[in-house]
Amino acid sequence: MADFQTIGKNHIRVDALEKVTGKATYAGDIYLPGMLMCKLLTSTHSHARIKSIDTSAAEALPGVRCVITGEDYPDARFGSGALMDRRIMARDEVFYIGEPLAAVAADDEITALEAVELIKVEYQDIENVIDPLEAISDKSPEVHPDLEDFEGYGFALGGNNCTMLDADRGDVEQGFKDSDLIVEETYHTQPISQGFLEPMACVADVEANGRLDIYASTQGPYQVRAQLASVLDMPIGNIKVTAMEMGGGFGAKLRLALEAFPALLAIKTGRPVKLINTREEAFTLNGPRLETNIYLKTGVTNDGRILAREARSIFDMGAYLGAGPNSGVGHGLGAYNIPNFKLRSYGVYTNKIYVGSYRASGVADMTFATESHTDVIAHKLGIDPMEFRIKNALSDGDISVNGSVIPKNGLMETLEALKERMGLPKKLPSDDPKEGRGVGICVGEWRSGSGPSTAAINVNEDGTISLLTGSVDISGSDTSLAQIAAESLGLRLDQVVVAKRNTDMAPFTGPSGGSRIVYSQGRVVQNAAEDAKSKLLDLAADRLGVPADALECAGGAVYVQDNPPQSVDLGQLARMSLSSRGGPIIGTASLSSLPYAPVFNAQGAEVVVDRETGQVRVTRFVQAQDVGQAINPMGVEGQLEGGAVQGIGRALSEEILIDKDTGEVRNPSLATYLMPLSVDMPEIENILVEVPSADGPFGARAVAESPGFGPPAAIANAIFDAVGVRIKTLPLSAERVLAAIQGRPEDEYRMDVDELRSAEAP
Repeated sequence: MADFQTIGKNHIRVDALEKVTGKATYAGDIYLPGMLMCKLLTSTHSHARIKSIDTSAAEALPGVRCVITGEDYPDARFGSGALMDRRIMARDEVFYIGEPLAAVAADDEITALEAVELIKVEYQDIENVIDPLEAISDKSPEVHPDLEDFEGYGFALGGNNCTMLDADRGDVEQGFKDSDLIVEETYHTQPISQGFLEPMACVADVEANGRLDIYASTQGPYQVRAQLASVLDMPIGNIKVTAMEMGGGFGAKLRLALEAFPALLAIKTGRPVKLINTREEAFTLNGPRLETNIYLKTGVTNDGRILAREARSIFDMGAYLGAGPNSGVGHGLGAYNIPNFKLRSYGVYTNKIYVGSYRASGVADMTFATESHTDVIAHKLGIDPMEFRIKNALSDGDISVNGSVIPKNGLMETLEALKERMGLPKKLPSDDPKEGRGVGICVGEWRSGSGPSTAAINVNEDGTISLLTGSVDISGSDTSLAQIAAESLGLRLDQVVVAKRNTDMAPFTGPSGGSRIVYSQGRVVQNAAEDAKSKLLDLAADRLGVPADALECAGGAVYVQDNPPQSVDLGQLARMSLSSRGGPIIGTASLSSLPYAPVFNAQGAEVVVDRETGQVRVTRFVQAQDVGQAINPMGVEGQLEGGAVQGIGRALSEEILIDKDTGEVRNPSLATYLMPLSVDMPEIENILVEVPSADGPFGARAVAESPGFGPPAAIANAIFDAVGVRIKTLPLSAERVLAAIQGRPEDEYRMDVDELRSAEAP
């Protein structure tokens, strides 16, 4: 590894002082003169026609300034992707319990809540669809009979199947014929919340010239701006979105959510309007993940070589497509080289809350299935689970699902690092007959996120630099970006100022999600710094009378490489350029995408299982991840630990309970949605593997997504090792584990694979 001055060193976050002193400003902290408070009326029916909405009593309540319904918006649909299937507010029909029907702006929150209670809605129920396995059948009622008329509708099976993604290679049937062992299984994952601490909040204000100002808790200010312009039928340039400090998002805050409600109310009243979701609304209005059913069929040879796989996954989309099963295809193979495969992912409408993003939409679900499945196969063959994974692991030069060549990566290094740290293979003894102790492993795979990115660097008159990007800091990424800029220009970190941004000032960039900021945004920051450096060297060359290639930039100055005392500081160069050489020194860069850079994470869990209660306790958790180059190792470890904790929570306890008849969320609070506490967590042991990527800044890869994928499978595999039962449904609750130990049947989730195959036939 190169000897860096800033990169690879631990740094406190650049916003740490603001955060710990309470000076960081969140959307909920904003108070503007004359500001009104907004509250929403939502549907109490899962599928019904709206016969009437009577807002007269609400409008007559003193202190109420405006009431809006779906009829007040242009009749336009929008979507999270290409498919435009959703209105911002229900008009003629409701499709899930919790769908917005009306919004009130009042002088205070209590008055707004009273007004909401006064709105009368008359419904006519329509048959609903709750079970995704029933929904995909051609015998099911259709949630959206006009699906094929929606803009952006593409290939799907029809009915309630709104999207289908596929990938094929080789001859899967021949692969199965050549196999010595074929294993077929079905897995089920539960609905789950992103669990962010700060509920979504937004303040909307209208400037004197009619422009709309939005202050929002969002990961994607440009995406919110574009979607808001669409649903309000406004020019994009008439909307400014300022991304405020954010208390967690994890994918839920990537797109337009609640911003349109205070926006229209602000336009109609001419006053600022604030809306803050309640915790209960966070479960219905912010797009959690819903259940997934996954079928896997894999053929292997007796010596442990995987020859073929068929994978079919049904993703419950809820009432609208939201974040679809975009990752459910590619990750059906896991981290393995499988020559023959047929992969299918279906997105299915039901009358439930719509689905949003959460840790790489669908990958955690597929990883639970594929890595549990991998363990089953290894045990059936009598091969150590780690050795089976090593034997089939992707190598440099292999072809990925999408046809890309696998570049140099650290998969094998992560596997070997985990093997060594945990002393695998191993068997944990137990002195207590009431307890079982076990070890399980898992391999997660992701790609370094890419997408449109832009950065600008201004060299200031005092020798500092100002860094401007359009990305939102949700994980300490501003610190990493500042480190990249500082390293490129030979500055200290405290000489880099990360500018606050909004869509008027900051250059366009994609949303902060999918682990794209350090890899993609960091790349353009490095390029922008190199652009600024080139301009500095050209100026200094004139000043010092030597060629630019004889100069170097470090220590806040440009100096002659062969004679370092002969130098000029950056502040002098900035002032010189302002007065005589063409104005401010600004380095810029942009890109649309970067090449594929895989990220691999190997995890191991040790558990204790109480045979009498089914209670599972994770006593040790180890993970090794190829991070390429750790820009800020302390920040990297924090991301790895946070992801692992989320994954452990998903494995053991977290589950949105949804009524099987109505689709209503039954536990919309942190008192009943069981997120893990710190006392529930083992110490997370992190191993940073650094195999530099060819395209990331200073060799960096993505970090944040991968650690959240594997814990459910690692823990499920450890439970099998401890007590000999295989759990194929999440969460791995004490009740479910005890039922398996006692031989009681658990809920079975079976899809009709033959029916799906026939439906796909030409």
